[in-house]
Amino acid sequence: MTEHQRLALATGVKIYFADPHSPWQCGINENTKGQLRQYIPKRTDWSGFT
Repeated sequence: MTEHQRLALATGVKIYFADPHSPWQCGINENTKGQLRQYIPKRTDWSGFT
């Protein structure tokens, strides 16, 4: 995301970076990762997905 400022200007999207070691600042991301861990086994081969 080194070009985040340019991306924000070009699209009008606000970009937010959570503080390190602060998972409560990005709840939907943490929830999604938890769901993936629950239903998809470790070492799953993702090369078949597009």
